[in-house]
Amino acid sequence: MMECLGIAMLLMAGATLGVHLGLPQAIAAVLAKICKCHKCLSFWTALVGLLAAGCSLAVAVLLSLLAAYASNWMALIFILLNNGYNKIWRKLNK
Repeated sequence: MMECLGIAMLLMAGATLGVHLGLPQAIAAVLAKICKCHKCLSFWTALVGLLAAGCSLAVAVLLSLLAAYASNWMALIFILLNNGYNKIWRKLNK
């Protein structure tokens, strides 16, 4: 119990110091930039997921790069599907 209390207090001190130094705002600014780009978000999501799954760093980076560039093709498919949907919607609402 006391060990858990010590861990909780250390985490609290770290979080408080981080807020005092502006770390969460800096992290949020970087994340906002990453979230605007499907390639960037795909890369970092794949990298974190692969590392969490136990892949080696080299394999995780290579597969994350592959996923990032594959996201371009996925985005193209979504754009084409959206254009088709919009054409059908316009015809139905004429």
